[in-house]
Amino acid sequence: MKTGSTQHSVDEFVRQYGLDNYVLDLLQAIACDNEKIKDLLISDYLGNPLSAVEEEELLDYFIMNSIFSAATVANPATSVVTELLYSQSKHPFAIDQYFLESKSGKAIRSRLLRVEEYIHELIEDYRKDGDVLIGNLGGGPGRDVCDVFSSYYQDSSNVVAITVERDEMAIKRGTRIAEAAGVDDKVHFSRTSFMRFGPEKKFNIILLVGVLCSLPPETCVAVLKVASQMMADGGCIMVSNVTPLMVQEDPFTYFIMEKIVGWKLIFKTDGVMKDILNRAGLTWTNSFTDDYGFHLMAIGTK
Repeated sequence: MKTGSTQHSVDEFVRQYGLDNYVLDLLQAIACDNEKIKDLLISDYLGNPLSAVEEEELLDYFIMNSIFSAATVANPATSVVTELLYSQSKHPFAIDQYFLESKSGKAIRSRLLRVEEYIHELIEDYRKDGDVLIGNLGGGPGRDVCDVFSSYYQDSSNVVAITVERDEMAIKRGTRIAEAAGVDDKVHFSRTSFMRFGPEKKFNIILLVGVLCSLPPETCVAVLKVASQMMADGGCIMVSNVTPLMVQEDPFTYFIMEKIVGWKLIFKTDGVMKDILNRAGLTWTNSFTDDYGFHLMAIGTK
């Protein structure tokens, strides 16, 4: 348990615990609005017990003053959160601006860019042998695929993607994104759980980005076994998971995510992800990370 007094100034607290300046900015903004909430937040971080009333007061404040927090409390898996973090625009709420400026928020945006780069590389490899069919499983609105198709494949007829997503609003948004990007003839959507999806044709490339992060290894193995059944022989799968670096290098952000708004993650190392893929009957080929090392993207083949 961390120790310390919540009566410390915000400056002292941030300096004592080696936190980043964006934590300082957040706490100062909250203090200007509600000094008690600032004290409760610091006290909770230090491991001092809060009463049920205080915990509710703290959560209510985050829900009322953060789109990110309200969306996460309603559904930790919602694509609303990642779409907010992809934005480069200044957010009207201090808490949302905090998430945008945090290392964890920047890592989400970096993950998107690195994933898009690698999707392009994979498509180019598989195009050498003919048509390419991509399965974007649990892919939300499919922004990554839409971005890649818009940049490289608007005039191509042999590259198609199906985003399998059970969230109706994510599909509606994805349909608009694909249309705006001019790739709605190549990016299709299926509203269902990918665990029950049966493609008419097996996928050359499968994407599972941001799906496994909250799942224990045994469940990840089961999910990958189902996904691999949708994969053509010689196909590949890209899976992502958060790494321990997130909580090590951005502890205050993860504290808010896990303790305040209930977004619990299960961090996995490179070795754990290799074991998961191997137990699912897949062959590990390589991996890469975002610029901060907070997200590991592993590539496996069938």
